[in-house]
Amino acid sequence: MKLFHKIFFCFVLLFGIAFQAAGCLLIDHAYGNAVEQEKKYAFQEFQQNKYLLQSILYLEPALLAGEDFRNLAGSFTVPAALYLADGTLIFSNMDTEPELPGSGGGNEDGAYFRISQENEKCGIFVYGRVRQGDTDVWLATETDISAAVDAQKRMIVYFQKIYLAILCVSFPMIFLLTKILTGSIQKVGRAARRIAAGNYSERIRTAGKDEIGELAADFNRMAGQVEEKIAALSDVARQKEDFAANFAHELKTPLTSVIGYADMLCRRELPQDEVRSAAGYILREGMRLETLSLKLMDLFVLDRQDFVLERMSVKEMFEDLEQGIGPVCKKHGAGLHMDIGEGSIAAEYDLFKTMILNLADNAVKADSRDLWISGKKEGDSYRIRIVDNGKGIPPEELGRITEAFYMVDKSRARKQHGAGLGLTLVSKIVEIHGAGMKIDSDGETGTRICLDFGLEGETE
Repeated sequence: MKLFHKIFFCFVLLFGIAFQAAGCLLIDHAYGNAVEQEKKYAFQEFQQNKYLLQSILYLEPALLAGEDFRNLAGSFTVPAALYLADGTLIFSNMDTEPELPGSGGGNEDGAYFRISQENEKCGIFVYGRVRQGDTDVWLATETDISAAVDAQKRMIVYFQKIYLAILCVSFPMIFLLTKILTGSIQKVGRAARRIAAGNYSERIRTAGKDEIGELAADFNRMAGQVEEKIAALSDVARQKEDFAANFAHELKTPLTSVIGYADMLCRRELPQDEVRSAAGYILREGMRLETLSLKLMDLFVLDRQDFVLERMSVKEMFEDLEQGIGPVCKKHGAGLHMDIGEGSIAAEYDLFKTMILNLADNAVKADSRDLWISGKKEGDSYRIRIVDNGKGIPPEELGRITEAFYMVDKSRARKQHGAGLGLTLVSKIVEIHGAGMKIDSDGETGTRICLDFGLEGETE
């Protein structure tokens, strides 16, 4: 059963039971009040007839010694009955013979009440002792309360009519109220179905601040997280596909050439210069494949190994690194300018060295004439800047340069034994160090790279 139907039927059932119970209690209360009023009136009648009987007994004390009591019938204002002290009935002008006196509950005046209903007639019997001189008898009077009972029945019938009418009117109102209450939940359900169908940008628009509004807000946050995760998974899947395709391509081209030249050397007698040329090509492609395998091995190691970071002086690390960066710059005809200030960061030296050497190698291979490396404290971080004046990187390609096998200039990279994995390694090392990296270039005047390392734990 749907929630709408559950709420609707619960409202109808609750309203019906509550209204019916309230009506029954109200009618019962009204009937009780009416009976109490009738009891007061019946007691007044009893008292009046008691005084009349006492007066008669006072004037005619021997009246009860006779056997004909019919002349007493006109003396009472309501139907009455007389009993001797032993309970013997000596007179009654009631339609039915009442039970022996004393069967009901007595009040402070010594009167007893009993309500009796027979067929369509309902009455209140009042009993009490009457003493006059030596005479001791029981007097019982009957007061008709059929009008109060009939009024109760008419009230019940009238209430049932009102009850049915109100139920008929309340059904549409309860239906509308239930529709309003479940409307927001239905919105959530429809949005969930659209998200399940692939529309991950779906959101619920609701202005309510109640529990349903909070549910919608939580659902929107969940949908946002799902959308981000799906986008991230899609990027990962695309990167894996690109990685596989690029890896296969990077292997296919040199291997095809190597196999072709090797086959030619084996099958044909070639002049010495052609043999040297073919062997040189095989050597270059072999070196590129070796570089590719080493870079891939480094990536796998970085993904599978935990590294211990130790706090080291940046200036001392670069003094050692200068011995490796200098020859690289000299080989490509680029000038090296270093300005490293004091400061210490948490680092793993070998990884840090690999990161800086890769960035320097990329810079000088981009036809840079100068390479500037600087470092200093800025706020709560230590910033290292690596700036070159080479060809730069087109701004539209900056978002992909850390992807595996991605190369801005593929022909130049292959000539220099590049595999498109350098910046992938660098980004992984930056992540291991908990640092931040920003790459900026206009594609014409070189590239600027900023590395920010936290200074937490540094001792002055």
